[in-house]
Amino acid sequence: MQAIDSPIQSTIIEILKDIIQDWDLESDEISLETQLVADLSFASIDIIHFVVAIEDHFKQKFGFAQLLMQDGRYVDDLNLGQLVNFISSQLNGGV
Repeated sequence: MQAIDSPIQSTIIEILKDIIQDWDLESDEISLETQLVADLSFASIDIIHFVVAIEDHFKQKFGFAQLLMQDGRYVDDLNLGQLVNFISSQLNGGV
């Protein structure tokens, strides 16, 4: 995945850094390839907190179920690039 710095990407990373600031993690190593579960040890409640913080920032609902569920099951993990692409597509007219 190509790392294209965009305002959406920067915003998502800043929201993430705010959430994990007290977690004793190296936040300067966060990239589009960073996995929420594998790399940051997110639990389901952390993902919900992150999603709510994103929706609060953008003041809109994104329908994250489309991203978080596939074939009726929750996805095992998600990287920031997938999240940024999803939000970008939602802000630019939906999927």
